[in-house]
Amino acid sequence: MDVIKKLIAFIPPKWKPYALLLVALLAIGIPLFLVWRAKRKAAPSGTAAAPEPLAKNRLRKVREKFLAGLPLRHRVAVRDLPGVVVLGPAGAGKSRLIELDLDWKRQARQFLPSLLTDSLLQIYLGADVVAQELSAQLVEDESPQARGALRRLWKDSFGSGQQALAVLVLDARWLQDTPPDEVRRTAQLLRGKLNLLAEVRGGALETRVCLTHLDEREGYADFAKLLRAYHVPLRFPLPPPGQEPRLGSLLKAQEQYLALGLTALPVESFERLERFYSEGNAPFEALSRFVTALMEGQTLAYTPTLATVSLSSADKDARDPDVLSVSAEASTAKAVHARYLHIHLRRAVLLGLACALPLLAVYGHFAWRLGQARTRVQRFEEMVQRIRDQGQEVSGAAVQEPVVAAGHSLDSLWRAMNTWPLLRYSFTDAREDLRQRLARGIREAHIRPALEKCHRQPDTCRPEQVIYLLATLHGSREEPLGQLVLSSLKTRPNWSFVSEDGPADPAVDAAASEGGRSWVSAVGLNDSLVADYVVMSDPPWTAPDTPEASWARWPFPEPLTQESQLMPWQAHLRRLQDLLANRAVEPRALEQLDAELESMQDERRRLQTLLDDSARFSSLPRALELLAASEARVDTSRFRGIPSTIRTVAWINDHREVLTNVLRMEEEAFLGVKAVQKMNVAELLVRDGLWLPGNGPTVLQVPVLQSTFEFRPKDSSRLLHQALLRYHEKTGRLPFGVVEGEEAVAARSGASLASDRLEFDTRLRPLVDEFTTRIKGSGLPVEEVLQRHEHVRRKVNQFAVQYRNRLFQRVGGYRFQAVIPALLPEELSRLTQPSSDLVDMLRDVAQGVALEPLEGPFYESLRNAVAPFKPIATVMKPDETGNYTALNPYRALVAQMSDELNAVPRQGVVPAEATASLTGGLATGSAQPAGGAAKLQELLTPLGRLAFAMMLEDDTSYLRKVDAWLDQQGLIGELRQPFRQPFLAVRELGQREIERTLERQWEEASGRFLRPLLKHYPFTQDASQEVAQEDLEVLRRLDGAFWDFVSRVLTPVCEERGSEWVARSALQSRLAFPQGMLPTLGKLSRLARILWDAEGRPRPLMLQVMPLPLPKSPVPGSFVTLGSLKCGKTTFLAYNQSPSWQEFPLSWWDQQTASLMLEVRAPSEQAVQYASLEKSRSAWSCFRLLESSQATEDPQHRKWSLRARAATPPEGVMELRVGLKGEPWIPFREVPR
Repeated sequence: MDVIKKLIAFIPPKWKPYALLLVALLAIGIPLFLVWRAKRKAAPSGTAAAPEPLAKNRLRKVREKFLAGLPLRHRVAVRDLPGVVVLGPAGAGKSRLIELDLDWKRQARQFLPSLLTDSLLQIYLGADVVAQELSAQLVEDESPQARGALRRLWKDSFGSGQQALAVLVLDARWLQDTPPDEVRRTAQLLRGKLNLLAEVRGGALETRVCLTHLDEREGYADFAKLLRAYHVPLRFPLPPPGQEPRLGSLLKAQEQYLALGLTALPVESFERLERFYSEGNAPFEALSRFVTALMEGQTLAYTPTLATVSLSSADKDARDPDVLSVSAEASTAKAVHARYLHIHLRRAVLLGLACALPLLAVYGHFAWRLGQARTRVQRFEEMVQRIRDQGQEVSGAAVQEPVVAAGHSLDSLWRAMNTWPLLRYSFTDAREDLRQRLARGIREAHIRPALEKCHRQPDTCRPEQVIYLLATLHGSREEPLGQLVLSSLKTRPNWSFVSEDGPADPAVDAAASEGGRSWVSAVGLNDSLVADYVVMSDPPWTAPDTPEASWARWPFPEPLTQESQLMPWQAHLRRLQDLLANRAVEPRALEQLDAELESMQDERRRLQTLLDDSARFSSLPRALELLAASEARVDTSRFRGIPSTIRTVAWINDHREVLTNVLRMEEEAFLGVKAVQKMNVAELLVRDGLWLPGNGPTVLQVPVLQSTFEFRPKDSSRLLHQALLRYHEKTGRLPFGVVEGEEAVAARSGASLASDRLEFDTRLRPLVDEFTTRIKGSGLPVEEVLQRHEHVRRKVNQFAVQYRNRLFQRVGGYRFQAVIPALLPEELSRLTQPSSDLVDMLRDVAQGVALEPLEGPFYESLRNAVAPFKPIATVMKPDETGNYTALNPYRALVAQMSDELNAVPRQGVVPAEATASLTGGLATGSAQPAGGAAKLQELLTPLGRLAFAMMLEDDTSYLRKVDAWLDQQGLIGELRQPFRQPFLAVRELGQREIERTLERQWEEASGRFLRPLLKHYPFTQDASQEVAQEDLEVLRRLDGAFWDFVSRVLTPVCEERGSEWVARSALQSRLAFPQGMLPTLGKLSRLARILWDAEGRPRPLMLQVMPLPLPKSPVPGSFVTLGSLKCGKTTFLAYNQSPSWQEFPLSWWDQQTASLMLEVRAPSEQAVQYASLEKSRSAWSCFRLLESSQATEDPQHRKWSLRARAATPPEGVMELRVGLKGEPWIPFREVPR
């Protein structure tokens, strides 16, 4: 990696993007190349290897190789020679024809060699022609690659107007013996090459046909000798296009010489000649077919010009010697001379241009550089003007880049002058104008905004800054003022366009070489731009005396005074002195200390900047003198009060050390306050002061004008620290920064146990340990040490309370998430696993308790806080295998309960006695008792039975067992709840099931037993239907069906106490009974006791009646002598005796007829009359008779209206009054509906 980093650092920054692009291309290209090569190697070769495609420059390179073998002075001439292209099928005799016709060997012996080494193309150099022999392989190649290679070859050979000739060499034997289709194919291939050559030349191509190997035919030599004897050439014109078949009769046209041969030739020769004439037509007939195929018309190509057909053989006397000769018109000396003259003139022009090109390039390059510099300067001026038009301030960073670009353009322009001496005297005005424009642009863009800001806001500029701004504005590299400015800069520009006549570089100012800010940076200017401006300004710029140039003048209208310039120092020092003194005396105002120190930071930084810049402005008197002596003619008399500025700068420089110490003390106090804000109480307690003063003087005295300010850093720091501790002692918190006490607890309330443990490990314990270690060597008095010990102890106590609450929150935060019975098996099985939410909680608590070692007096409260949780740590202590063995009994209880809930006990997990206790001792195969009616436990699921046992607090219930295990482990109070939650959840869910079962059973029993009774009389007064006495037997306690239901289903959860039914003691306030069940049971129990005795016999209703005075008879002379009340077999008589209460037993089960009767006697008539009221036809006749009475003033008195039998209604009505205690229907009506 280091090597790569070094290589990257070696690359110039401007080339890094290109290097990155190259690396990316290589990263993409190399894998692609490897894949392509692998595919190429893996590609099957096939049955026959295909020939490699012809390279596009393959034939061109052959010709270049041929030319390279020639002497240099002959190459141009050889290029202009006519060319002959010899084509034909394999074995046609092309090479032999060229050898006989060109005599290229003679040329080779004269150091003008031919090229015969290539298998595709041989080039022969003759005396006045160049022949190219195409191999049969090349002729047969019809690929696009071959076409391109031939095009490039012939474009180089014939592209400049050279004469071209194509010769088609054909073997007479081949024409005669080859099938017509093959001849036609060969003709088409040759036509393709001819078309390509004609296309390159741009016109029709002269083409000749040459028949070879005719000497092998008998009689040809005699035929050639005969024609030569009569000066007839062995060259015959071809017929016009479309008459190619006439070639087959070519010999017939020569039969005129046969008769001459009869006299001129011997007999043997003539016989051979005769046979040649008779048998020699076959090759010419085949030739006619070849020419026909060759000349088949094409509209997309030039038609070759076929002029003659020549005959050739190995014998020089039996061949046409001019087959390869080019026509005399094309190779005349005049045409060659004209072509040579044109070429030489063109070369002369090119040579002249080549000689003049460097000079043109130099001036063109210089003009281009000048235009580029103008463009850069113009862009810079436009940017400055645009920004000023928009009213924006031009920053140095925005101006520097275009200035540097324009400077580089000018620098390149000046360096370009070195390429030609005369350029130094060219474009002088344009070059000087560019330099002045660039200087004007820097002045307008960078220096002017700074001075305009001083004019707009004089308070933001100091007089010494304005002096140096004016010095920069009017500085020039040729004047001492400009040299003063340049000497203050850290770097100097090395522009070529300003160093040609400039003076030697002045020595750099020592203040600028210290590495800090120069005065140029102090006045808000850019070193590079100032340097460029000064070196470009020659002569110095002079501000015109116009209103537009007011920005270049003195910006302060009022005279300057030393008091006004030292006023910021005086005000700041007085405020700092008051702040430190007041805070050291009054601790209640400490809360404002941080805010006031914060508010003073800006002023302190400004004064620190002023103090730092005063050293850089030490040359202010010299700058003022040089400004007054400058050629810019600056009127320094307008600088009113400038001597006070010089004295102010001198005062700052004289008191630099003490002012630096005071500002450093202020910064240390501010940083000390910020550091204290981040400290805890322990760190603050071992601190010797609010801040740590440096090694400066103990007492700092600063005389300012007529005042002297004194500061004692160490004493102020110690006093402020003591006030801070007193503030904390009174309020229990710090005035800023750290939150303590209850606010700290509230701030950490949202945290977790892990964060509190992390806080203990990373903050509290290190703080206590650090305090314990540092307090020993702090050197504080004993009383302060004890007080600070108490601070630490309170801090630990506060954390102990919070940590104890956090542990309880973690324990209390565990919830057994089984809200419905369907989730119980899954949640219980999860508890039996090695990892569960309960185990995670217990592990967190156990880890939170493990705070050891907690040694020392500070941790006493923390040890007490975690002591209740030690049993959990004991339970969660792992063994060698990492298992929590102490939890196994608890997991066994959970697994046992889970199995019982699933009703599939596992072997050895659930004891038999526990199952028996739940099923009431019934065998597993018996689901109901012998009577057929199920009890409550048998109506419940395993969940309900387990919950019922827990609710009854049975000793065999799981809740009792887990409580016993918790007692054994020493877990008490809230720590028991997480362990009991699964069992409590089972109890709660089972309780819901029990309540639903009771509700359902009660509803069913009420509908079957009670509602049919309660809606009839006597339970309902207005009911028309009455309850039969035998229907009331369901309410009999001894054997009633209702009370049998109560004993089976309800008595397990409730019991009768006195006259009321209440929940069993263990179920009180736990089980919700059906609404109105217990009151209904109470009333029904009371009714049953009233109606039946313990043995189930009916019991009469004991009423009391009392006779009241009988009514008066409505008939005069008669008297009411007797009244009676009869209910069944019980009769009561009233005859105006003394009133007393008498027993009246009412047999409710046998009421028969109930009636009232009054006996009226008339003594005079000795007659008796009766008035009666009778209730019959009802099993509850007595109840209805008694209820038909009317109310009186006395609630125990009843009255009835009776009418005599013979009397009219208004006269015979009498009222019978009887006292009655007890209403027999009340027990029935008390039963809730």
